[in-house]
Amino acid sequence: MYSIGLRYCGGCNPQIDRARAVRGLQEGLKKLGMAVNFTADRDSVVDLLLLVNGCVHACLEEAYLKQGGTTRFISAKGEMVDNHYVREDRIPEILIKKIAELIGPPSP
Repeated sequence: MYSIGLRYCGGCNPQIDRARAVRGLQEGLKKLGMAVNFTADRDSVVDLLLLVNGCVHACLEEAYLKQGGTTRFISAKGEMVDNHYVREDRIPEILIKKIAELIGPPSP
């Protein structure tokens, strides 16, 4: 099973509903039959990190890069995913596409 580590920023300047975006992502992956385990446990070994920043300052991404993290990551930062602007309601859809590209189609 593919494992994704969830990291949320402190929420000092939220421009999006971070929890709603992640719920939409989880529901969308489940509907597609994609087996993905999400964890907020920082000690767990994961295949991918999802950095969920409330705004474009992307404090999580900055901190992760400064500490020399080596796990692949996708960064949602306000109304951006990685470095592309998206409407808030499309964030889960974009994240699903990115994750699907990484893990491939669901098993039959």
